[in-house]
Amino acid sequence: MIWKIAQKEFLLNLISARFAVGFLLCLFLIPFTVTVNIDDYANRMRVYRADRDNAERDLREVRVYSELRPEVVKPPDALSIFCQGISGNVGNRVKIWLGEKPLFAAGNVTVRNNPLLNSFFSIDFIGIVAIVVSLLALIFTYDACTKEKEDGTLRLQLANSLGRSDVLLGKLAGVCLTLLPIVVFCYLLSFLCVLMSEEISFSAGEWGRILLLFLTSLTYFLVFAFIGILVSTRVKSSTTSIIVCLFLWVLFVFIIPNLAVYLAVSMKRIRSLDNLNYALAELNSECWRKRNEYNAQLDPPDWGMNWNNSGGPDGRRIVGGCSKSKFERYLKEHEFSEPLRIDYADKKWPLQRAYLGELDDQRKLAERIALVSPSETFRLVCRALCRTDVASQHGFMDRVRRYREEVVGYFEDKKLFSSYLYFTPHPPETFKTPDEIVRIRTGGEYKTLREYWASGSGFAGLRKVEIPESDPGSYPFLDVSDVPRFQWQSADLMADVGSVITKIGILVLAGVSLFCLSFVSFIRCDVR
Repeated sequence: MIWKIAQKEFLLNLISARFAVGFLLCLFLIPFTVTVNIDDYANRMRVYRADRDNAERDLREVRVYSELRPEVVKPPDALSIFCQGISGNVGNRVKIWLGEKPLFAAGNVTVRNNPLLNSFFSIDFIGIVAIVVSLLALIFTYDACTKEKEDGTLRLQLANSLGRSDVLLGKLAGVCLTLLPIVVFCYLLSFLCVLMSEEISFSAGEWGRILLLFLTSLTYFLVFAFIGILVSTRVKSSTTSIIVCLFLWVLFVFIIPNLAVYLAVSMKRIRSLDNLNYALAELNSECWRKRNEYNAQLDPPDWGMNWNNSGGPDGRRIVGGCSKSKFERYLKEHEFSEPLRIDYADKKWPLQRAYLGELDDQRKLAERIALVSPSETFRLVCRALCRTDVASQHGFMDRVRRYREEVVGYFEDKKLFSSYLYFTPHPPETFKTPDEIVRIRTGGEYKTLREYWASGSGFAGLRKVEIPESDPGSYPFLDVSDVPRFQWQSADLMADVGSVITKIGILVLAGVSLFCLSFVSFIRCDVR
């Protein structure tokens, strides 16, 4: 009898206008959304390849080790075409500096104060499923009981030997038979778009994640189907039922996720980034002051002249054309300044980590509040399965910080801060005294620096003859084949499932609880 009731409900739903509208809605929205996101993924892959090639070129084309600052570029995840998560809020490039541990990736920017808080209106496949499937589930169940009560057919059914549990289970089975093809159709359409695209391909593990996405989507639509059944058993008219269901739909899908962010921002205040930058600037000034104090104690070079000297951030310096004593002075400076720079990076990190912790606490509070919404719980699970959640970003940044330690260890193990190659490509045997430099650059007109200054010729006379090896650009690039390379492998499927098992349990528990409430409510409802 349950099967016959399910068949009747399925056939009535199948010929209804709402089924046609729901089917057409999915037929339009799903290919459009997936196609747009595949195109976006292809663009991000092109940017990634260009950034990766630039980073690799910059790594190879260094003549001194102070220029060696590797850049890590994270590829976009293929599953982001289904769920973007926070991938649009955070960057994908990280420069490895000696003087600072990376806090966030660069590249993409966001207008949000907290990049760990997701934009709840990102257009992606899971977002469409969360909105459309939940709406269809309510539309097909809001009058499951009220319509037959109004028509009087429910009382006639129960006047026979039919049990109330059979009627309810039959109606639920009919709704499942109606909505299951729509959900399957949504996924088949997305698969078709993926298979037709040359830009994307999935591994076996990623297909396993998609299967879990599908099962989670089924659980999600059942939760809203049970909500519709429960409302239908508690009210007396279909009009009231649809109003209540639409209110709950707007509340769960739109209001609660955004209200959770607002409440988290209001309840969990964080320090401004300006305050953090001010504290970091104070430590940078202290580091710079110690460096200057040390340099002031060093003996001055016999001639401070440089013909080639360029610098940049994080201690970048490439020098050529100066005297031997000036090179020795630079060596002593770097032996002190670069380890000091690394020490102060360690001192700055607790402040950065505390700020990151505040951001994460705010994000966790928003998520805990949003768990009241089945819609947001569903999205949180999907982001983890698609590796576009905050945990995946944290895992990437933690790996980048460990990679920085590997790079620092490389510098220290090879004692590069005590090497002339750190700041000049000139071999030490080519270093010249001031007298030798004057004799060469003046074409032999003057033999010593003292003689040259006594002539009052100024600097013009020192430009007659160029010293070939004085230009650092004339030297070959360093061999950096032994420099540690970044290796990134995201968490496996079981680890990601383990991280969201609680949220999956909440979604299942919500479905079971709503089913039990619907069952009890239908058993006790007045069918007159």
